[in-house]
Amino acid sequence: MDERTLAGFRKFLEARLRGLLSGRYGPVSELAYTAQVDPMDSADQASSNCDQELLNTIRYRNQQLVQEIRSAIQRIHDGEFGICYMCSNSIGLERLQAQPTALLCIRCQGLLETLRRRLPAA
Repeated sequence: MDERTLAGFRKFLEARLRGLLSGRYGPVSELAYTAQVDPMDSADQASSNCDQELLNTIRYRNQQLVQEIRSAIQRIHDGEFGICYMCSNSIGLERLQAQPTALLCIRCQGLLETLRRRLPAA
């Protein structure tokens, strides 16, 4: 992958990371505010519980995404960005444009998903 393309990915990932860390993305702050309001009855309590659960899910997913983005930025710096962890082939530009934090090429990702479907649930 050429330096210009890598720089574009790095710029995109760094902007996305800044947005996640600043809390700029989405209704998380609104949801956090509504989840803190004291409920007045059982319906309000149930709604508040749902809001809190959703907020926790969003926060957890954002933490995961921050880690994935930081890892992708580190792979750019290390010269490993765009290389499949399983087969060491190129992940492919189209896949990286759709999923810049991808660790596996389409073929290996498909194999992994097939294996997951075949394994019994724990």
